[in-house]
Amino acid sequence: MSFRKKSIIVVAAVAAMSAGFWLSLVLHSDDKKTADSSTNTTIDTTINSKKETERDAALANARKNFSPIQGSILTPPRKIAIPALIKDNKEIFSLGDLTGHWSLLFFGYTHCPDVCPVTMGVVAQAKKIATANNHIFPQLTFISVDPERDKVETLAEYVQYFDKDFIGVTGDKDLIKALTLQMSVIYMKMPAEDDSSYLVDHSAALLLLNPEGKLIAFFNPPHDPNTILKDFQTVVNLSN
Repeated sequence: MSFRKKSIIVVAAVAAMSAGFWLSLVLHSDDKKTADSSTNTTIDTTINSKKETERDAALANARKNFSPIQGSILTPPRKIAIPALIKDNKEIFSLGDLTGHWSLLFFGYTHCPDVCPVTMGVVAQAKKIATANNHIFPQLTFISVDPERDKVETLAEYVQYFDKDFIGVTGDKDLIKALTLQMSVIYMKMPAEDDSSYLVDHSAALLLLNPEGKLIAFFNPPHDPNTILKDFQTVVNLSN
């Protein structure tokens, strides 16, 4: 074998060894980057989770400092003028229906697919807990924001499905609007192709009135039976 051929073979071997060494370094570097990336991802996830926990705790603390309930308490309570609406027993709904006892008002409509039935069910459950423990509970009045479809008979069947003592109220749409404006309740009929199947977007808060018939607190969603009971008792205690 000539010197030239031997030289070529040696150079090729060295090149191959160099390439193998370089590939090994690259692969090792990639493995290290992958490991580092995985470690960093785990660290980032842990840090983000910790930050979210701290944020949630800070928000809960801020809410507690801002208001002792999940919502807001009005000081002084707001006087409300009650227009002549109609109860589900076809009698006139007046301020007298809201005095002498605590009241919870909820504005919704019977065709509501989710928020209304869920809220009504939660309030009914809260009442059962209060009754079982011999505690007072506000009278729940459901006021329709969809008087076009919610007639007296419809309301009676709807509210009594949740509790036989719940009251349904409907009436002239302008009078309902006048009441909602006083109570900071917002609602809007949503456009629909079929005019009989429209939805109504509306506030989901429960409104608490004191025995004088004055608006004293908003209980904000998401609603929970124990939270409603706790917040109600808090307002009662602060009012005494």
